[in-house]
Amino acid sequence: MEKRKVLYIPPQADPLAATSPPTAHNNPLVLGWRDLRTLLSIIHLLPNLWRPYPSNLKSDELSLEPYNFWYLVALALISVVQAVLFLIGLVAFILLPGFISIPVCIAAAGLVWIVCRPIQGPAIVYSNLDGKEPDNFRKRDDERWVFINGILDGNRGLQRNCNRLALLFGRPIVGIHNPTYGLLGDLIECIVQRAFSYNTFVVRFAYDYIKQCLTDPTARKVVLICHSQGGIITSMVLDLLFADLPIENVSKLEVYTFGSAASHFNNPLISLDPASPIPSANVIKHIEHYVNSDDIVPRWGILYNIRPTVESRFSGRIFVRKNATGHMFNQHYLNNMFPVSPADEQSDFLDQIVEVDDRTATDRETCAIKHWLDIKGVTFDENGRIAGESGLEPVKKAYSTIPSSSYVAAAVDAIDRCHSGVQGESSSGILNKVAVHRVGRVRDLSRLWKYTGGGDPDAGDGDDGDGGERHLVN
Repeated sequence: MEKRKVLYIPPQADPLAATSPPTAHNNPLVLGWRDLRTLLSIIHLLPNLWRPYPSNLKSDELSLEPYNFWYLVALALISVVQAVLFLIGLVAFILLPGFISIPVCIAAAGLVWIVCRPIQGPAIVYSNLDGKEPDNFRKRDDERWVFINGILDGNRGLQRNCNRLALLFGRPIVGIHNPTYGLLGDLIECIVQRAFSYNTFVVRFAYDYIKQCLTDPTARKVVLICHSQGGIITSMVLDLLFADLPIENVSKLEVYTFGSAASHFNNPLISLDPASPIPSANVIKHIEHYVNSDDIVPRWGILYNIRPTVESRFSGRIFVRKNATGHMFNQHYLNNMFPVSPADEQSDFLDQIVEVDDRTATDRETCAIKHWLDIKGVTFDENGRIAGESGLEPVKKAYSTIPSSSYVAAAVDAIDRCHSGVQGESSSGILNKVAVHRVGRVRDLSRLWKYTGGGDPDAGDGDDGDGGERHLVN
């Protein structure tokens, strides 16, 4: 099997809290148009949702086994019928008078709901291995494991995902069902959620359920895994939890996303030193994102929104499997990144030496610093140098709390040199010197893999899985 390189994008530090979710500084209509325009610009990647195509493994979404074939046919028919009904509603809205077009649109929406009803299921499902649990499988009373599915996933798909996760991690999994309304309907819902911060029923249900887990005194940790649109739902749930629960409760949470469509991922800053107001940690210690680089959903979601020019807050470590397609959770993500057994499925993902994208990380921090300086009223002259007093002391003091990292040093250095007016050195000049370098394997940086086979990264030596440190680089 061809080896694929893995790009690692370090977490966004931003101890100045200069970045924020897109909805905090943009008009919802502008965001909706941006999302639509961005999606259309990469629509040629749409076939990559299903590449590589059918598999012989029963656990895979595109398996052509008889039990799954008719489920796939139903999903395809629903997507086609839903697209036709949407087109009819749109034409009616544009061409017909209001007293006619409104009933037509309502009728079309009702028919979409009726057509999708056969593949919808309960709001919550539980993993079920039918007595085939591995030897390492056991329920841990002090842990709660939750999964939220993505687009084009009906009741059967969610059950299959939960079973696969239970087999992989040796723990029971609770699945929160994000129902599908066909491909077009799911994409429209994603845009509405991202641009208008609309809390759908699934967001509200997931919020209530995860809140109960976090406030349960018997729960030591809550592990939340999400896929695709589940990333949007999770980001919105986190925003509600941060506003509602004490730090002690939310800090029990760990979050892991796959192919995320989210436009932001908040993780508030806190100070671990009561005597110092300078933040030195995040509320949630562990957030990790796993991405196939040529999957259209994360290209529109996480990979677009971590660009410095977007100025979005996106916390967590990011692992990008380069030149990789496919969006199906079991078939294209878990099989290639976290196989249940190396003897059954071959994957070099965990043993791949990662390439650390310091350039992207440095750009993000530099953009955040410039935005903070702009908020403080610090201006730049025509040469890009800071005019007047620099105001850089708070910047350096804030970044001094972060363990030494080349991208953080380069970000501060870039701004500092702009101020000092070093001949021939500009912000862009400094950044161009920051190269991608290789350091360590994926398994050396990933926390999630340590849970596979029933493992526990916190067991034994008291290490929290990040070298015993809790800091802004989560």
